[in-house]
Amino acid sequence: MFSLRDLSAIPEFGIGTGAGAEREVHSAVILSGSQWIGPSVEKALVVSDIPSIGVVDRLVRTLAAGRAAGLVIAGAPHEAALGEAREAAARYRFPVLTSTRPLSAWKSGLAQSVMDLSVARTRRHAARLGRLLEQLRAPSDTVGGISGLLADELDAEVVVRGDNGIMAACPAAAPLTLASVIQRPDRPHQTTPTGLFARTVPLSQHEVLIVATKEPQGRADAEVVDHAAAALSYALAPRSRDAGEHVAAAVRGIRLSAFQMLMTGHAVHARRVMAGLAPGLLDSESARVFIVDCARADRDTVMAEVERSLGDRALAVRCPAYHEHVIVVAPEHGSHDGHGGHDAERELRRLRETFSIANVAVGGSLAHPIEGIGSAYGEAADALARASHHPERTVITSSRTPSLVDVLPAGPSYAWASRFLHPILSLPRQGAQILEATAMALEFRTSAAARIIGVHRNTVARRVTQVCGAVGLDPERTLDRITLSLAIQIVTAHPSGPADLPEASLHDILTHPRVRTWADKAIRPLADDRRDLVRTLRAWVDAEFNAGAAAAELGVATKTVRSHIRAAEALLERDLITGMPQDVAEDADEQRLSGLRPLTVALYATTSPGARLPALLRDPTGFPADPPGTGLAELTELRH
Repeated sequence: MFSLRDLSAIPEFGIGTGAGAEREVHSAVILSGSQWIGPSVEKALVVSDIPSIGVVDRLVRTLAAGRAAGLVIAGAPHEAALGEAREAAARYRFPVLTSTRPLSAWKSGLAQSVMDLSVARTRRHAARLGRLLEQLRAPSDTVGGISGLLADELDAEVVVRGDNGIMAACPAAAPLTLASVIQRPDRPHQTTPTGLFARTVPLSQHEVLIVATKEPQGRADAEVVDHAAAALSYALAPRSRDAGEHVAAAVRGIRLSAFQMLMTGHAVHARRVMAGLAPGLLDSESARVFIVDCARADRDTVMAEVERSLGDRALAVRCPAYHEHVIVVAPEHGSHDGHGGHDAERELRRLRETFSIANVAVGGSLAHPIEGIGSAYGEAADALARASHHPERTVITSSRTPSLVDVLPAGPSYAWASRFLHPILSLPRQGAQILEATAMALEFRTSAAARIIGVHRNTVARRVTQVCGAVGLDPERTLDRITLSLAIQIVTAHPSGPADLPEASLHDILTHPRVRTWADKAIRPLADDRRDLVRTLRAWVDAEFNAGAAAAELGVATKTVRSHIRAAEALLERDLITGMPQDVAEDADEQRLSGLRPLTVALYATTSPGARLPALLRDPTGFPADPPGTGLAELTELRH
């Protein structure tokens, strides 16, 4: 959305133009002294000077492999000093640019300016989509209106051509400028004699949209054109079934974009995107999330009923990760206008009864701040997992039901968690957002989390790896992931922290009397089973959730261990190995932490004196505030 070309056009940065001008830039990372870049530099502009670069070939190779935006050498170096860098740039086809500004200027303000400009461009893109939806919904919607919107938004020449000639053009002289493209509408990309970059998008069998811009269209501009094409298809054939499908798909895509923005904490952007579709819907301080598991019912049929019953009172989307799920975000506007989450809960309970023969299930959350929809979604997913074990097939989280975090001693827990997560929480302005994204990545299988929040699965995996590295944990170790997720839940539950922060270890808080009482109650349903399920579960946890290793320790068959775990699932009303629908085969070996975390803590808290404790965590007291190889610049990328 914000590119090297954009940076080169701003004199403040003193950057010369060069190859790779269309590369997106999300942030700027300063490389100085003996510091080395972190493992994640995707879409980052790395800024350094000649004395700090070291081995040029190694640096450029690493940046190219990590999909960085480019390397800027600050301080206006002499051309003779750039020879090796130019050679490496050509070898790896990677942009190496120069800046007349010194590295100190980049450190003091220019790097932050890059971030601010990238965020501003993202907001502009969200506003574009919102205005397009307003055009789509307007009673006076015309082909000319949408064409004019495109021309204004992209500073473009726009033509809509049909069998009988030009149907719309903006500006009026556009047909003359684009005459060569109009004659060959079958070619998707062309360059006009005047140097414009033209893109042709079929609207139907007979009509095409032609958009010509001064520069090649980047991803954000191309997305606006695609949405406009869907709206034009509707405008050109309002009664045709195909056109109806186009506009429905466009609306679904924008609703999903708004939901994914909410899931990553970007409530302001989500409001802008939804402004044209459902004005005021997301203008609330809090919201609840419900997940409907359609089971044997057709999801489109269930979705249609959800939309009919809730209308514009909630944001409903088809889950991008689990094909059986419909997700509903119900803003809490207050009971006086009938738009509250209680209305959504009532309607979804009725819907579950309507589809009861198909085993439809519903899970719902408490109200959460609108910026914390990710936490609400996780809570709803936990409730849905429990609903599968209930005859009513519906579980709505209740504030009367204490969770694990509720029973932990607040002061000692926050003292441990805040000290443990200090390398992340100490990041200026963005630590909480990084933890929110990491919590989602920890809770679900990697690809599922990626689809839900709308980023690449490699980015999700990298987020977990970086945060684990910052606090001294192994991301491949499930017990370490449990510990990290527990710490994030604690600091989320106590955002400001109790006033009194006594020193405490993880062992101290997990063996607190209140936790022991909660743990006894949590595993009590297993007590009367003659198969000694607790013994099996302890061996399974101690074996890092490996059923084969647990079976070897117990001297039984692996099949027996798995059958015991499934029996415990039904008694505890939690998913341990059954988990969420496994639509993503590459993550089949991962478990959801929502079932494993309370089980592991309960077994830890109820361990008999002298018995071996589950190895939850090495005491973090000795962790450095900023572990080697994990600096501020490395973690900055996580906010994206």
